[in-house]
Amino acid sequence: MSSGPAFTERSVFEQMLGEIRAADGSAYEDLRTIYGDMSRLVVAWSAVTPPEEIIRVYNDLGWGGSANGRALHEAARGWMRRYHPARAEAAGYAAD
Repeated sequence: MSSGPAFTERSVFEQMLGEIRAADGSAYEDLRTIYGDMSRLVVAWSAVTPPEEIIRVYNDLGWGGSANGRALHEAARGWMRRYHPARAEAAGYAAD
């Protein structure tokens, strides 16, 4: 299976957006905001999803291995604590 470039790489993400259309048929224009939304959602999902679930999803999609679930989970929580402490606290992991 070919791995391809990382979806989270900005140029790759923006290229993908250029290949699809918005619901009204127009081209997506505010790529910066959409990229920021994607980044926040990846961090949020990684922070609230237990490492075992991250590994399960990774394996269910056929990539195999351990997916470094704990590292992804803890790094996302650390990022939230550092850059968005109020959100981390509201999610219950400010003091992890």
